[in-house]
Amino acid sequence: MAVADLHSPRPVPPVAPIAPPPNEIRIGQFEAPSPPWLPGQVRDAINCTAATAEAQVSTALDSVGIPPGRSDRVAGATAAGAGIGGAIGGAITAAPAAAVGVVVGGLVGGTIGGIAGAVVGTVVAVPVIGTVTSGVAGTAIGAAAGAAAGAIIAGAPAAIAGAVIGGTVGAGFGAGVGVDQR
Repeated sequence: MAVADLHSPRPVPPVAPIAPPPNEIRIGQFEAPSPPWLPGQVRDAINCTAATAEAQVSTALDSVGIPPGRSDRVAGATAAGAGIGGAIGGAITAAPAAAVGVVVGGLVGGTIGGIAGAVVGTVVAVPVIGTVTSGVAGTAIGAAAGAAAGAIIAGAPAAIAGAVIGGTVGAGFGAGVGVDQR
């Protein structure tokens, strides 16, 4: 395949999505058994979305002159690389950001909860512990709520950014690997 053989996009028949093997998750060239805890509807949605994207990439590559068999391999490797890279990127970035969010959110939430509880100025019965002041109870409740909110507020955007970056890098790597397959 030479670059000179490529051309601007032309109408071509659409490539049909590839059906995955039964009870498996297929994202491009990546196939794995479906975990038993994953609902069938979720597995099917993952497979349908991945197969449709792979078919669209393959159709686009066919339209510019890449031979159909080769475009299928490039599309499959690209989809697998994007999926794997996105998962790795999301996991790598989410954990440290969520940890920072837990600490900061817990401190802020504990402070706010403690002040609000102290304003109430009463005692609260706590099973096993006994009675505590409302300031102590407010601090505990505020810290827990703040830690949860902090983890979500810091971790979710980091996971999304990491997934986008990892998916992009993985797709590029997968496309390069797919192009080299003969």
